[in-house]
Amino acid sequence: MPFRTLLAVQAEVRPEAYRTEEAFRERVFALLEPLAGTPAPRLAAFPELFGLPLLLHLEGGNSLLPWRRARRAYGVFHRVMAEAARAFGAYLLAGSILSPPYEEELARGRFARTFLFQNLALFFNPEGRLLAQVPKMELTPPERWLKRGAFGPHLVETRAGRVGVLICLDGFFEGHLARLDALGAEVLLQPSANPAPWERPWPWDRTRKEGEVWLASAKERLLGREHLRLLLNPMLNGRVLGLAFEGRSGIYAPGKALLLAQRPTGDEALLLGL
Repeated sequence: MPFRTLLAVQAEVRPEAYRTEEAFRERVFALLEPLAGTPAPRLAAFPELFGLPLLLHLEGGNSLLPWRRARRAYGVFHRVMAEAARAFGAYLLAGSILSPPYEEELARGRFARTFLFQNLALFFNPEGRLLAQVPKMELTPPERWLKRGAFGPHLVETRAGRVGVLICLDGFFEGHLARLDALGAEVLLQPSANPAPWERPWPWDRTRKEGEVWLASAKERLLGREHLRLLLNPMLNGRVLGLAFEGRSGIYAPGKALLLAQRPTGDEALLLGL
């Protein structure tokens, strides 16, 4: 595997860390601190919806128009995560934010082609360049107001290898997994935010628990693949918009967990050297 250091960031939502750009920067850099001094090339991933609280808590803007708030939140999210990628010399999946997809052009600057929101994950290179803005395709019931993404750019060619990105529920669809594997993805990043108690009975088989099924699925997802060899599954914890998120982050190889978070709540850095 070409990457030498992998980091899956399990993060708890702390509203105070989203009130200013400086507070958000401090939070992001603290969560990435385990990368300092590790061998390059490095690959790090934050959870799904890690950027969403910026839309809810960021101070300084008084507009009630959601797309104006989204533009400001997206700007802070993009800027801080690009800085972090440069500072730690890492390929960085910033997690996701709810926002219209933005484009950049010399004369127009940053602009949105549509006011429709998507669940977007941002992927940066170690120079802080945005390599891909990845939309979520399979939406859960609370997300049905969002615009569903189409496939692409879910595979990113980097200098250190091919990286696939599937946001949470997307990674449970065999068709998406098979397509990334056929395209040559070696590492799968699956940022997740699971709004269900980790210890609840699984609704489709109440003899099993939610977390048990999740972890078993992650171990099995890479079995028999042509190219996929590693899965990073960073998970969000805490409360957002009345929903409680729990989940044990993990780094997986075919048929086994290489690293698992100790608990399904709270911050934890899963750092793996290869």
